[in-house]
Amino acid sequence: MVRASKHTFRTVVFVAVLQGFFTLSGSKLMAASLDVGAVAPKLHITEWVQGEAIDLQKEIGKRAVMVEFWAVWCPPCKESIPRLTKIQTRYKNQLAIVGVTAPDSRGNTPTAVRKFVKDQGSGMNYWVAIDDRDQTTDAYLAAAGAMGIPHAFLVGKDGKIAWQGSPLDPDVENVIDGVIRGTYDAKTEAEVARKFQQLDGALGRRQWDVVSKGLADIVKIAPANELALRALRRVYLEEMNKADEYRSWARGHVSANRSNGRAMLVLGGVLMEVADFSQRMPDLALEATKAAYEASKPADPESTTLYAMALHQIGALDRAIVVQQEAVKAYEGEQRASAQAVLDYYSQCKQLQAGTN
Repeated sequence: MVRASKHTFRTVVFVAVLQGFFTLSGSKLMAASLDVGAVAPKLHITEWVQGEAIDLQKEIGKRAVMVEFWAVWCPPCKESIPRLTKIQTRYKNQLAIVGVTAPDSRGNTPTAVRKFVKDQGSGMNYWVAIDDRDQTTDAYLAAAGAMGIPHAFLVGKDGKIAWQGSPLDPDVENVIDGVIRGTYDAKTEAEVARKFQQLDGALGRRQWDVVSKGLADIVKIAPANELALRALRRVYLEEMNKADEYRSWARGHVSANRSNGRAMLVLGGVLMEVADFSQRMPDLALEATKAAYEASKPADPESTTLYAMALHQIGALDRAIVVQQEAVKAYEGEQRASAQAVLDYYSQCKQLQAGTN
């Protein structure tokens, strides 16, 4: 079974990415029969708590659908909610995220679910549905051999399952982007997972040269793989202390993938998160975020916001303000308010800058 997000690579050395799953109470164990490439099962829903009812058959050819399983008692599920809301906002009519939950004896009652969703307000801004007698849970989770939540299934516009895994997987947005664009390749993702597995031993032995080469190979196959990009930065800068080699690699990555907006967005974010100021590379961060911004027309709010941030970091406040204004227009709801707060901050910095000259 192809599951790009599940492998034995010791991610704890890098980032706490693959969160612990919470075992489903009462789920029926059975041999995995639902695989990537299979037609997505029908959604059997007893109540649509939020959003109009969705019929997967009617979504074919229109948009992708993510069917995500969760419960009110599950901490990782709660952690995934802001991210899913962000993703839904970003892709708007190109994607519908459906959070499916099954009533159980652990307090996940219909009443508790309704209250939980109401309390979240706009912070849980996607479809929410209550399973009908575990029919949807069995058709997806049990049939796929999945043992816990949160767990998601991404259904492509062809009505078939393109991916499954944790919604907390750092690469999930890259997967969604690929599925929507029609460029996602499950075989490639399986190869990436296999290469991560092959690095497990070298990581345990702290063979950083081997690990860095393996991670670079993964990025060649999947240029926007966030886990590999973050790990590579840490290996070069923190484990090997080879900032010059990392700079050379990063420059080559930008040169080779300038038109790949998602790859540039991820790399730009990774570069801007370097904690040690002596190792920061503002020129490459600016170049990568600008490439992401230019590749995302019409304006993608996330890419636009990150480019504005890179401009702000180098003191190009006038340009940062103009770009952030674009981000404000591209966002909606609470995210627009947050983007406006960033714009106000840049404007305040500009005023202070003028007063110190």
